[in-house]
Amino acid sequence: MGGTELMCGIAGIINPECTSVAELRQQLRRMGLWQFHRGPDDWGEWIQGPVALGHNRLSILDIEMGHQPMASVDGTVQVLFNGEIYNFRDLWQELAKKGHSFRTKHSDTEVILNGYREWGCDVFEKLEGMFAIAIWDHTNRSLFLARDRTGIKPLFYAVIKGGGLIFGSEPKSILATGLVQPDFDVDQLTSYFSFRAPRNPHSMLKGISKLTAGCFLRYQMTRGVEAPVQYWSGQLTEALTQSIESSEEQVEQKLEASVLSHLVSDVPVGLFLSGGVDSSLIAALLSKHHVPIDAFTVGTDSPLDETPYATRVARHLGITLHVHKVTRKDFFSHFEKWAYMNDDPVSDPSALALMVLAEYAREHGMKVMLAGEGADELFGGYSSYLRYLAFCLLAKVPLAPIVGAAVAKRFKGRNGDYLKTLGNLRFLGTGHLTDAWIRNELFTPDLCRDPDFSFPEVTNFQQDRIGLSPLRTALLFDQKVRLPDDLLARTDRATMACSLETRVPFLDRQVVEWANTLPDSSCINLPRRSGKLVLKRMLSRYIPSELVYRSKRGFDLPLATWLTQEFREVILDYLSDRLIPGLEYAFIARIHHIHCAGDTRYTATLWAWLVMEQWYRLWIQSRAAPATPFIISNSVVYESLRSRVSS
Repeated sequence: MGGTELMCGIAGIINPECTSVAELRQQLRRMGLWQFHRGPDDWGEWIQGPVALGHNRLSILDIEMGHQPMASVDGTVQVLFNGEIYNFRDLWQELAKKGHSFRTKHSDTEVILNGYREWGCDVFEKLEGMFAIAIWDHTNRSLFLARDRTGIKPLFYAVIKGGGLIFGSEPKSILATGLVQPDFDVDQLTSYFSFRAPRNPHSMLKGISKLTAGCFLRYQMTRGVEAPVQYWSGQLTEALTQSIESSEEQVEQKLEASVLSHLVSDVPVGLFLSGGVDSSLIAALLSKHHVPIDAFTVGTDSPLDETPYATRVARHLGITLHVHKVTRKDFFSHFEKWAYMNDDPVSDPSALALMVLAEYAREHGMKVMLAGEGADELFGGYSSYLRYLAFCLLAKVPLAPIVGAAVAKRFKGRNGDYLKTLGNLRFLGTGHLTDAWIRNELFTPDLCRDPDFSFPEVTNFQQDRIGLSPLRTALLFDQKVRLPDDLLARTDRATMACSLETRVPFLDRQVVEWANTLPDSSCINLPRRSGKLVLKRMLSRYIPSELVYRSKRGFDLPLATWLTQEFREVILDYLSDRLIPGLEYAFIARIHHIHCAGDTRYTATLWAWLVMEQWYRLWIQSRAAPATPFIISNSVVYESLRSRVSS
């Protein structure tokens, strides 16, 4: 039995200028209504003076004991918590020995509460798990916000007129108060089109920030918001010297412990199983311990459909597999729903497939799912690492930088970008979408201030890590950028839309820190163009090798066809409206015409633009109202909250 914890949404307002408790309560309840899908089982609130805290709850453990906000015995400290703390029992015992009393037996939240009273903000570094936390300390009139190490759980905040602060699990909850207007931050367009999402700590909504993963911040009513403090970086200075056999043994021990700890729940736990290395390895470790689990996968009519692989893995391991066969129409019908959930836009198209699958799993009684996110960024699973390492070798050849710069114009795309910068090579990121030459055409001159793709954040990140190998630098860059801003954000929104919690065992602290000490040779073999070597060696002991050592595939969506068929009329309307500042619509129209003629090189750019257009119209132009949650497990709670907001 683990902690009482739960999937939820947290929300809060500190408004020194507000003198009406009734008004503050209405604003807080609107926040809860707009993110009701994050926790439809319960709503809790606490209001005192200018401070209001609210909590949407989906109960996963000990339903009766997890009501929030949770107060200290003397009432001076209030805690909101979203997530799961996997080492809560060890901390509970340590705190009990120090004299702290507990009113509950299995509450992660109470461990955080007493931990803060014992250690202050040092408690965040002691927590192992996924979390977004808000702590109001009445004694020093301070609010503390904290986010887990890798950014599994989201947390947004905004400073308001009069020096107050609003925070919530989603940007839409902040907008719900009416205290922050949905203003477009045009300066984030370049990051969005380059990395599939705005770079942290920014969002696409001006004035709303993401709390960076592995950080906490303090807000004082007398001094305002202080700069976020990083309590964990995940970066170790050098790789350990060890054989791949030793690496394999250590990784398996830590991953196995993580997988088992992630099973804590009083409701069914399932697994997203694609048939790839990451999810198959989680399945294998569950099977090793004879843990019965239901796995779920999406099947399509695409030639690249991976259902046969997932089926073979499940059959070999003795796991029940539910296959959800879907059509293009099924994906297309979810596009508008995704636009509502995607309130800080991420252009990753696999979000649609994940949302469809999450709905299917929820309909089968699941509340918690395991997933393989993080393995690629830790163990070198993307082809982008192979490409980058190849160019690093090329850069060492005499005169290569000079020749590369001379011939770069003949190579469009990422190869051209790397050739141009061989003399000062920087990893561009796995999520890199928009090549330098496209950026010069896509953005208006006032926005395209960086035509040579020398993003300061890219350059500064890698200069700060001089001494690390090129592969290690690239992996850390994706862990800090692609993972929290794109993949984990996509996963959280697509699954929370269906009131479903997703847990990611590869991102356990022990796994991450050990993975970041591995020698490059345990991750990638460049001549064989193969990555995740240590994970593949582990998995090959559980399932047939032909299922392990096959080419990596992403989920195949018919984007190219959508852009010429289902979305064609919508695109033409968007092109004629020309709503979004900073974009050169003549260029977008030109590449769409080329795309419709059969050249699909611009599919990713066009899809990112289409997602941005849908987001802009919904959140900036229309100022969206809350949508009814896709699944309401407790309609009484929802209707009660809605009626209280309306009254």
